[in-house]
Amino acid sequence: MIVSTFTLGDLYLGIDIILVREINRSMECTPVPGAQDYIRGMLNIRGRVITLFDLKRRLGWSVDDGETVVTRKRYNVIMKTHEEVLQIDRDLAEARCPWQDPVGLVVDQLGDVREIVEDNIQPPPANLRGISAEFIHGVVEFKNNLLVILNVAAVLGVEQHDGG
Repeated sequence: MIVSTFTLGDLYLGIDIILVREINRSMECTPVPGAQDYIRGMLNIRGRVITLFDLKRRLGWSVDDGETVVTRKRYNVIMKTHEEVLQIDRDLAEARCPWQDPVGLVVDQLGDVREIVEDNIQPPPANLRGISAEFIHGVVEFKNNLLVILNVAAVLGVEQHDGG
């Protein structure tokens, strides 16, 4: 598995790169009245309307950490849809990519791209601060860091298919 990595606060997170459509700098988006507080808004990228999820709010973090949203540079990780992933990897699309609509996650900093051996992925530890186990696909230990691989379907609140 190859993952695209990024940070959220001091958490080092990753998403299977096959699920990632593009990454761009955070830009103005249109608020959605009545939406959950973790929906940052709607974004139009080249004629495609994308729902942006504020990952910090979705994970239940207090967003008021002394820095205003405007002063920080953030990034949007735009996800592929189920149909797009289906054309690349049917098993992955069925198992971990049930969402049909274009969505994106707002993150703090971009990381790198890492190749991960599936056998090295451990189940989420019970005591991982700042993120509920339901949002974690697994973790991989690096020298002095723990890479948390996100369960994107759970973050988006979408039911996963039964892979079979």
